[in-house]
Amino acid sequence: MAGRVIWPRILLFGDSITQYSFSSEGCWGTLLADTFQRRADVVNRGFSGYNTRMCRDMLPFIAPDLKDVVAATVLLGSNDASLEANTQQRVELEEYISNLKEIVKYFKDGGVKHVVLITPPMLDGKTWSSDCLVSKRIYTKNEELTKEYAQACSALAESSDLPCVDLYSAMSEMPDWKEHLCDGLHLSAKGSKLLAMLLIPLLEERLANECRFLLPYWNDVNCSNPKESFKKFCKDD
Repeated sequence: MAGRVIWPRILLFGDSITQYSFSSEGCWGTLLADTFQRRADVVNRGFSGYNTRMCRDMLPFIAPDLKDVVAATVLLGSNDASLEANTQQRVELEEYISNLKEIVKYFKDGGVKHVVLITPPMLDGKTWSSDCLVSKRIYTKNEELTKEYAQACSALAESSDLPCVDLYSAMSEMPDWKEHLCDGLHLSAKGSKLLAMLLIPLLEERLANECRFLLPYWNDVNCSNPKESFKKFCKDD
């Protein structure tokens, strides 16, 4: 029987910041995919507007088989961190932490070795409130509330010995942090590049063995009989 190339998968899971991670602004997923090309497939499972409660209960329906998933990122919290007026998205801080734990457990139980938590980014309330006014939405965010959820996410990662990209803290150290957001809430291209810069080295280190270059370089392929080269490269099932 012919061998098979096992193509590892890196799963990006979260809300709209993940959903649009292949867009021109939110390009961190694109940068990740470019870095791991011919080593792993980067799969986007982002859901705009979702909170941790929705994502927790939705996981078995959208990711029942985690075979070949070598790493998963979890970026949630911006929607959970809403004021009480936002009854559809708000999730209390204690439940937010509990939901994150269950999401991580789901991935771990499914065999995903590396689960990376990413904190929600900072919030530019003034800009986001202006955006809400234009789109006729109620402003239900708060800068301090977002900070609490980001800190809770980071603390959970530390207490659970999980790798974490503390995007919030990284942004807070930058005088021009508002430029890392396109509308006060979601990442701009600059913010996406920051996230990629923080995430890629972390994954490179942990996936050094799982994500090696797949298939021979073109000049190592037997041009008269390419199949023989692929047989040597691939392990038999």
